[in-house]
Amino acid sequence: MESQGPTVTALAIIFAAITAVAMILRSWARIFLVKKVGADDGLIVIAALLSWAFSVVTVMAVQHGLGDHMEAVLARGTQNMITYAQIVWLSSIFYNACLGFIKISVLALYARLGDRTLTRLAIIMIGVVCCQAGGNVLAAIFQCNPVSAAYDITIPATEKKCINVNAFYLANAAVNIFTDLLTYTLPIRLVIRLQVPRRQKIGLAVILCLGLFACISSIVRITFVPRMLVDADATWVISPAMYWSVIEINVGILAASIPSFKPIASRYMPRLLGSSYYGRGTGNGQKSNGYGSSSGAFGGGRSKGGRGVELHSVERGTQPSVGSNGKKGDNYPFGMNTKIEHGLGADNSSEEILCDPDKSHINVRTQIETRFDERR
Repeated sequence: MESQGPTVTALAIIFAAITAVAMILRSWARIFLVKKVGADDGLIVIAALLSWAFSVVTVMAVQHGLGDHMEAVLARGTQNMITYAQIVWLSSIFYNACLGFIKISVLALYARLGDRTLTRLAIIMIGVVCCQAGGNVLAAIFQCNPVSAAYDITIPATEKKCINVNAFYLANAAVNIFTDLLTYTLPIRLVIRLQVPRRQKIGLAVILCLGLFACISSIVRITFVPRMLVDADATWVISPAMYWSVIEINVGILAASIPSFKPIASRYMPRLLGSSYYGRGTGNGQKSNGYGSSSGAFGGGRSKGGRGVELHSVERGTQPSVGSNGKKGDNYPFGMNTKIEHGLGADNSSEEILCDPDKSHINVRTQIETRFDERR
């Protein structure tokens, strides 16, 4: 029998597993490497739980007929159809709540980046998203009076009153896309103003705007919604909209978590980020001079072993730079001073700093280290 159910089930399980891996990596990075957990981390955990709930009810819906043709589902009996409709009703609640928590988590991250304007805009958007997501969840729950009329097909039409579900789903999809665009493009202004090399600026913009990939999934999904609402073969045509919903929410969680993966890459795969370079051995078995450096908008790392020279940007103002010999250096005309320190036995650790809570700017730090062999 022709069925789209296996495709829906496979995608739901695969993306649920991807989200599980992403959450494990994010938790490891935030708890054990950065050693700092923010509100955005807690909110994204709630979003992940809701996404897994959505995946579970999606698989359950397949077992009751989602992906099959309507005549085959009706042949299973009235009670099966009621159960199927109830599962789809639950899925709409989990879907809307999950999207809300994803966007609020991203906005909570923006709010602690330190830029005053971005913080204010993020707080305003949190209010907008809370109202939108909360309204969507309440509308999904109470779309009919009595509530059970949303899925119980045995209740006569004269004994129930429902909203225009078709208009609700179309408006919901359109507003979700609009708030996605507002949310994920919010930090562009801040990134443009950063005084960092263009390559770093582009990389930072990509990291902060990765959620636009979830927005693309939402746009693809909305193309399937109109047919889903009017086609008589509802259990068949709902399949693409269902698995694109799975893709949308899980890609959103993954995109919101990717910035947290950088500490792991910096710690265990520094060469992948181009953050260090070591000289190759010479023909006589002696190592040549090696140079390790790291630079990034979220903090820097240290090369393992050898002697290090660290350059730290200090607070803007008129403070002079301080050299390794303890003497004061020259002031920089643009107000950014540098402190040079020598260190021994660097441990290859890197605390990834997304923001400087004491200043209204993103912290940018560059470290340059030199290793050399001491010959007697």
